[in-house]
Amino acid sequence: MADRNDILVQCTRCRNKHQQSERIALPSELGHSRVCPRCGCKSYYDMTPQVAWCWASGLIEMGTEEQVPEGGIIIARGPKAFLKGELLAAARHGWERDQLLVPGVPEAANQREAAEALDKFLAWRGKSNGRRGSNGVIYSQPGKPMDC
Repeated sequence: MADRNDILVQCTRCRNKHQQSERIALPSELGHSRVCPRCGCKSYYDMTPQVAWCWASGLIEMGTEEQVPEGGIIIARGPKAFLKGELLAAARHGWERDQLLVPGVPEAANQREAAEALDKFLAWRGKSNGRRGSNGVIYSQPGKPMDC
């Protein structure tokens, strides 16, 4: 049985996907390094599945599927290594550190305008769904929240 802390990772060099436990231990100056079983690269991306959700205020948060609170609207899914980067590039940055907002939602005069702004954002970002550069990040379709 696999260890619960064993995560799916992807090599940054050869893009080989494997479990962290499959990495090979090699001696190094600091003791030992764990490297990719295919190419020997030390660096990897954490491919743990994550979701991003937003609140009616437009605030975006990220975590695991189990962490999505009641009332949160799931807007995207993807690997941990890439989901935050995608949102950092697309979302509006708030005044607080690491605060991401759906563009147009905080400025909306009412809930209908906020919903329209969210749909517009999801339609724009949804154009990248399935493309190679999306790195596995999938946005929900406008008007159709993703199932939990």
